[in-house]
Amino acid sequence: MFDLSLIYSFLKKTFKRKDILLITVLIILYLATRLINLDKFPIFSDEGIYIRWAKVAWHDASWRFISLTDGKQPLQTWATIPFLKLFPDNALFGARLFAVTTGFFALTGIFSLLAYLFGKKAAFLGAFFYIFTPFFLFYDRLALIDSGVNAFFIWILFLSIIFAKMRRIDVAFLFGLLGGLALLSKSSVRIFIGLAGLAPVLFLEKNIERFTKHLGNFIFLYIMASLLAIVIYNIQRLSPFFHYVSQKNTTFVMTFDEFFQNPFAVFFSNIKLIPLYISWEMGFFLSVFGIVGLFILYKRDKRLFVYFILWLVIPFFIVSFLSKVLFPRYIIFFGSLLLISSVYFFTHIKNKKIFNFLILGFVLSAFYYNYAILFKPQYLPFPPIDRGQYIEGWTAGWGMKEIIDFAREKSKEKPVVIVAEGNFGLAADVLDVFLKKDDRIYIRGYWPIGEKELLDHQKDLKSNYVFVVLAHQFDYPANWPLKLIKKIEKPGNESVTYLLELKEK
Repeated sequence: MFDLSLIYSFLKKTFKRKDILLITVLIILYLATRLINLDKFPIFSDEGIYIRWAKVAWHDASWRFISLTDGKQPLQTWATIPFLKLFPDNALFGARLFAVTTGFFALTGIFSLLAYLFGKKAAFLGAFFYIFTPFFLFYDRLALIDSGVNAFFIWILFLSIIFAKMRRIDVAFLFGLLGGLALLSKSSVRIFIGLAGLAPVLFLEKNIERFTKHLGNFIFLYIMASLLAIVIYNIQRLSPFFHYVSQKNTTFVMTFDEFFQNPFAVFFSNIKLIPLYISWEMGFFLSVFGIVGLFILYKRDKRLFVYFILWLVIPFFIVSFLSKVLFPRYIIFFGSLLLISSVYFFTHIKNKKIFNFLILGFVLSAFYYNYAILFKPQYLPFPPIDRGQYIEGWTAGWGMKEIIDFAREKSKEKPVVIVAEGNFGLAADVLDVFLKKDDRIYIRGYWPIGEKELLDHQKDLKSNYVFVVLAHQFDYPANWPLKLIKKIEKPGNESVTYLLELKEK
């Protein structure tokens, strides 16, 4: 079993005062880049849904599995609740702290894995790269599960390497515990746990008898760890909505029947988009050296090279063949693997001037991305599919906080009813994120919304202000009993949001 005194002794021997100072600086840099303007970036529609789930689960224990009603695993919902308790009047900031936390978990995983495989210098360099790589910076600041999935990828990869080398029951237990928690985050994590079963390539040797013995031990412990992970995963069966997970998966992933009917239905599109999305959101620079790093690794450690290639190629083809819906955040874990191999490349640069020049190149390539993420989101240089989601499209929640602030001022005179277009995500759930405990504001979401819904709320005008938020259309009929208060235009002119006042007809 783990001996804490031995771990302490190892850390004390390995990390000197200078290293502790560097670790402190890295932590400060991480927190600064993740917390600056954390709640200023426009809210994404999905964030509104997840935050509402967490609010409901917090206040009603019978709905702790509420996310399963939409086929989503519950880990994010549960883990967001403590942050909402800390920031009850700033739910967006609190919920995004969940991603900041999972991002820090990923950072410690990168540091630990690189220190274990390649040494202290690689660990510090990898942590630096992680902090400033746009792909990770962006998703460590949104109330989404994808930062957590990336963290689980890193730690499952790390523990699988330790597991293969030690083949001990305590490591197997930790692996199973981590795998079980990971399975409560997203279905795609099953790929990572399956890939860990290929770890015996790390102790492959010519002595067949010894290899067979080690392989038998590994398989036995791997099965034990997998069973533990499955037991944890099956906690979800306490909910009558558990079956929606498998149904939801078919929205994003081809079923076997669909695949055999047309195996290449999405392949030729995905095989081009995957490398494009990864390199684009990493800032292009680092991903190139990640590939070069793999070639260097092949020359120096073929077994580790093979293991990394398996973790890169197998998910690549699974996603290419089976993913019906592909957003960059779904493949963020590829970025972590390329970061690890790029660090290996950088640690083998002997010429200090070349090393410094390439580090400067990384900083410059990441600077514009990161500046936009932190201060000017309208200029975010991400692929069109992500600009559409977070910046330009109807799912981008520009102006939602300002709408609630306006309604809050009006509610000082009399209660406010907000009739919102969209009852799932934008606009109702997103507006609900910005409500405070004592607000006299009541949100009513409809999909679709029409004149009938507006007329139904005419009776509320006697004792309330009634405002209407239209977030899914460029214009509205002139005969609707509405008075325009504000038109919120989004970057790119792809969509708009209207704040209107309901008038008597």
